[in-house]
Amino acid sequence: MKLLLIIVWAIFEYGTLCEAYISKYEQMLQLFPKPTYAESRVLRSGRNTNFSDHPCKRTCRADQPMTCYYYFVVHYDETFNPSCERYLDKRFRFKVGGREYIDTFAVRNFEGFDDCKYADGVKTEVMVVNGQLPGPAVEVCEGDTIVVDVINSMHDITTIHWHGLHQRQTPHMDGVPFITQYPIEPAQAFRYRFDVDHIGTHWWHSHVGHQRGFGLAGALVVRQQKANDVHASLYDFDASEHTILIQDWMYDPDGSKPQGILVDGLGRNLPPVNGTKTKHTAPTLYSTYSVVRGGRYRFRVIFNGIANCPISLSFDSHELVVIASDGNDIEPVKVRKITLHGGERYDFVLHANQGVENYWIRVKGHNFCKPNKLHQEAILHYQGASRRALPKAPVFYEYEPSGRELNTVDKPPNNDDNLITIVDLKALEKRAATTTIPHRTYYTSMTVRTKNEFLFQIDDITFTMPPRVSLLQTRNLGIGQFLCNKTQQAAMGLNCRGRECKCANVIEVPAFKDVEFVVSSTTATAHPIHLHGYTFRVVGIGVLGEDRIRNIEEIDRRTPLPRRERGAPLKDTVQVPAFGYTILRFYTDSPGYWILHCHISVHSEIGMAAVLRVGAHREMKTCPVSNCGLCNSVF
Repeated sequence: MKLLLIIVWAIFEYGTLCEAYISKYEQMLQLFPKPTYAESRVLRSGRNTNFSDHPCKRTCRADQPMTCYYYFVVHYDETFNPSCERYLDKRFRFKVGGREYIDTFAVRNFEGFDDCKYADGVKTEVMVVNGQLPGPAVEVCEGDTIVVDVINSMHDITTIHWHGLHQRQTPHMDGVPFITQYPIEPAQAFRYRFDVDHIGTHWWHSHVGHQRGFGLAGALVVRQQKANDVHASLYDFDASEHTILIQDWMYDPDGSKPQGILVDGLGRNLPPVNGTKTKHTAPTLYSTYSVVRGGRYRFRVIFNGIANCPISLSFDSHELVVIASDGNDIEPVKVRKITLHGGERYDFVLHANQGVENYWIRVKGHNFCKPNKLHQEAILHYQGASRRALPKAPVFYEYEPSGRELNTVDKPPNNDDNLITIVDLKALEKRAATTTIPHRTYYTSMTVRTKNEFLFQIDDITFTMPPRVSLLQTRNLGIGQFLCNKTQQAAMGLNCRGRECKCANVIEVPAFKDVEFVVSSTTATAHPIHLHGYTFRVVGIGVLGEDRIRNIEEIDRRTPLPRRERGAPLKDTVQVPAFGYTILRFYTDSPGYWILHCHISVHSEIGMAAVLRVGAHREMKTCPVSNCGLCNSVF
């Protein structure tokens, strides 16, 4: 009997241990194995979950397009999970100034699937793709076709938006629930298939709730052949390991209160300034980026900003030569610091011309990150420097590098040569764009009001969707009765400034016209605005002040606001200053339903959004019957 009990105990313990070492992602793969049917075999697919060996990650050559296949399993997981225990081995730990750190290079040397999501050393629940935080990077070439099978193993709906790609031929692949597709329900699969239509640094992320804030985001890099790269002579290396995804980090599900900042999913846990104890005191693991002295490196930085927390980025002792924004080339500009708002991307060249040491990469949070003085660091490592030596300079929130700053926050545009606004940048194009007079100027405002609750609005309307209707898919089924806009509300005698207006705010815009949007913020904070389906020119940016901003249309018609008529930079995400405005111009050559929204997650999810209906329904692309926002069960 005693022997039997020992055997039963051993089986139980062995089974428990075995289960403990099976990652959540591996469990999901057992339920949803990667397909082996004929079609998937002819697509180019990587063997590893992080796609580090993917054949589409290659040197781009002319007339050699590929169809690139990816398998995304979306699942629940946790940071500082059991797989991270090996990181805590004494061989990988070292002390500096009484604090413990982990040797980044030592833990990277690991054969097999590394399921550890170390984050800031605090255990918390996350949502991830293929067990990775941040999600796996998709790296392709201009002219490629991307195919992604998304398997939703969660008990919540999800979608994937391909931020920066225009989807001109495939608007039903834009990934916005109830606008361009029906969401992917639990235990369902959806195949995204689209041609790459915009080179540069982009990213993919969930477009449901605050899911991207808990891990559902990753890089999407579209390279081009060297002969077509106008900046090719400025850098020697464009490596995957120099793509950086930064995000504000939180443990609370409401997505409004950041507890920290992560750089590529890693960073120090910073206790709040009020002195309360942190949840955990694990050794710190910093993201580290290696360079060789003398080399010129192209870095690509993406900001997955969730809360109202724009960040500034700087590299100690190094200038940054900014060459692109949101995938669009600009004339190079040297700066010491770049400010990023949620959704923005910047490419810059770093010349490794300093002494062989380690240098801090500093990320500083503003606005909602300021009360707790949230900042984060990573390490720029010169090969030959000690791998277990931290940079010598102290780290503290108030640190500011001296020199020029791009895309400043909390400072109105002025004549200070060290403050560079977006509109100061000059687009670098093979053919100079001609100046055109807009067919029409639209005035739209971003507002926050307080009644019984906070109301986040565009044009004084809180955006809500009709239940269970996707606009693109049902456009010919008489959905107009569910839609509204400020003109329609006014025609009905409704004053949305004096009452609460909630509806699906759809702004009608003609197709194949040059249009202009003057977007204003009536609030005391800047808002990052993102337009799907298009790249726009930023022709103006400025501040009018709290007393005048509500009268911006009257002011502009009486005395036109300054506009840059030539060389204005191209972007798809840009800040609208507090009590200020940003002026956008674009050509409406892609009919469809395209969402325009604040990229602060809390703001957009509870109403600060509108939809541009570009063109008549007959001008919009017809969805293929086999994949027009419809999902199939994977059970």
